[in-house]
Amino acid sequence: MEGAVADTFEKRYLGLSDTEVLTEDRGMLFVQDGPGEYTYVMREMSFGIDIVFVDPNGTITTIHEAPAPGPDEDGNSQEYSGTGQYVLEVNEGWTAERGVEVGDEVRFEL
Repeated sequence: MEGAVADTFEKRYLGLSDTEVLTEDRGMLFVQDGPGEYTYVMREMSFGIDIVFVDPNGTITTIHEAPAPGPDEDGNSQEYSGTGQYVLEVNEGWTAERGVEVGDEVRFEL
């Protein structure tokens, strides 16, 4: 899978907001400064995503299926929390289609 890396505050804040479409095998990897409890929102999203929290060792700790906000919603009230140092955002249903589960390991190079 290919994707963008959000490794600064500005990039993490913007994330996939205002993105029109995410092609099938693309995603965004969010890199936090350290492990902890983080909350992600669906701010200005036009499509649903899977939000995958990953600990510093690469183990998936939480997976959320986050639908797109409704027509009169901005997505700020759709909050998804988890523990980790990394968060991978991919198209909604991507993890289920591939059998990805909590406890699986993720490997990537920054």
